[in-house]
Amino acid sequence: MRLIFGACLAALAASPALADYWNYNDWHTATEPQVSEQDSYLTCRAWTGGDGDPVLALEVFSGDAGPPAAYPMAQVQEYAPRHYPTMMQQGGTVDFIFDFDRTFSIAAGINSRITEEGLAEAESVLKFEDHLPMLQAMKQGRWVEIWAGNDMVYEASLSGFTAAYGKMMDECGFSLALPAG
Repeated sequence: MRLIFGACLAALAASPALADYWNYNDWHTATEPQVSEQDSYLTCRAWTGGDGDPVLALEVFSGDAGPPAAYPMAQVQEYAPRHYPTMMQQGGTVDFIFDFDRTFSIAAGINSRITEEGLAEAESVLKFEDHLPMLQAMKQGRWVEIWAGNDMVYEASLSGFTAAYGKMMDECGFSLALPAG
């Protein structure tokens, strides 16, 4: 098994068309070129979590509209083990509560589904007008709690967020600046 894993990693490292990857404390940034007959663009992603925990992530595409017209949406993605539900349920909401002001929170809707493999997945969906305030709060904070009702889904570290966000935006050709909130 280790031999197969090592061979896969070697193949990934040898291929220039695959993703670039950077670490910033608890956050990670990756870029991946997308090429088709009709279009080519770069997918840029920043995230924290994973390895059994939910993921707090942002994603942009180099051909998209960017700031100040549109900012990337922060999104919690939850993947449950086989035969288990997600904590985030369809039609519900999650609340993002930040360390710097426990009275300030941002709410997001939830989309959930069962994959073809029978695994439960869920993701948060912020309202468009909350994209920028969410990013400003993430830049200001040290951590954010994500709650679904009375259950804390995840506590995400924001250590390294600003650097990961900046790298993601820079790699896809967008401004790194976030206006003051």
